[in-house]
Formats: sequence, structure tokens, C-alpha cells
Amino acid sequence: MAFVIRKFDYSENLGAKLKAIRRCANFTLSEMETKTKIRKSFLNAFETGNYAALPDPIYAKNYLKVYVRALGGDVSYFMDQYEAECGTCDYMKNARLPRRRAGSWQFLVASRYVKVLAVLAVAVTITSYVGYQVREIVSPPYLLVYQPFDGVLTGEALIAVTGHAEDGASVKVNGVNVLLSQTGSFEIDVALERGLNVIEIESTKRYSRPAMEYRRVVLQQNRTLSFK
Repeated sequence: MAFVIRKFDYSENLGAKLKAIRRCANFTLSEMETKTKIRKSFLNAFETGNYAALPDPIYAKNYLKVYVRALGGDVSYFMDQYEAECGTCDYMKNARLPRRRAGSWQFLVASRYVKVLAVLAVAVTITSYVGYQVREIVSPPYLLVYQPFDGVLTGEALIAVTGHAEDGASVKVNGVNVLLSQTGSFEIDVALERGLNVIEIESTKRYSRPAMEYRRVVLQQNRTLSFK
């Protein structure tokens, strides 16, 4: 590649000089972005003098050094001019130049993502576990009624109600507490009235919703009196 020697116009600002060197070297901003690994928007900010678009001064100076070295320029000369134009005090520079608020994404690193995901995973696990335990507590207990069958017809005034309930549950038949065996089975005789009877079997545990079963039993009795 043939290099063209160009004399600086010392009245030009930093950006104009950087742009002149880059054009003489026949590089585009996109090519310099690839070469220096510096954002094209930052390189353009140097060349246009838009210092407010640059990151904090400590980073901006490092970017400028890398950029000047990649262009083959005198780092000390350009750093002196940068400080002359922006002010040698970083605090004063920040105070007098309007700056854009840095996006939160600029400060996030992989470890923070991992920590956030880990916290979320723990929170989801705890919430799921608590939800499962709550459902187990409030869900109706297991209840199985062996007899009578629903819709049965009988001529007897008493009918046996038998079944099996979950361990630790209580059982009521038509509002009457029923004693459970050690295995959880129960049996009670229920007096029937003539016609349709609805037997209500209820099983509950502490804080749980009740488990309900209903059995419809029809009592048919012959009231015909016989005289001898």
C-alpha cells in the first residue's frame, strides 16, 4: 500500500486530525471498529468531537490510545490535544459536558446474570414447594364408601354404612361422628324413613376441605295390616 505524507493543519481539532489520518490510511470506520474492537459510535464521536457520546474519561482515553496506535499516530501528541480540548480534570469534564445516562446493561456481567438466575430458581423452587404443601393441606382427604350403593331399594328400616377414610381424618354420617378403626375403616347403622333417604358421608382433616359422598336409599315397607 502506498502511503501519502500529509502535513497537519495545527489549527484543526482532534477529530479532524484523526479523520485525516484514517482517510490517508484508506480505512473506513467499520474497518477500524473491527481492527480496534472499539464501537464505531465511539470512533465517530472522537472524529466529530462529540465527547458527550463517549464513556467515562478513563475508558475514553484508553480507547483513544488504541485508536491512535492502530492509525500509526503519535499517542502522546493526540492525548495532549484531547486533554486540551476536554480539560485535564476528569471531574471538570464530567461537570461541564452533558452526558447520557449509562444503560444498566453496560454494568451487567455474566456473574450477575448467574446470580439473578440462581436467586430466581431458588424462589421458584420454594414457591412451588410451599404451593404443593398448601394444596396437600387444604385438599379433601381420601374417602371410600363401600355400602350402601347409590339408589338401592330396601325393605329394612336400618342400613349399614361402611367405608374407609384417610389416616388422621374424621368421618361423619348424617352429621354424627363415626369412630374409625386403626386401619381407617368405619361402620354405622342408619335408621331409614319410608320413601327416599339421602345419606351424607363427610370426611375432613384439619384445615382441609371436606370430602363428601352421598347415597340415596329408598325404603319400601308394606303397611298392610292382616287380621286373624
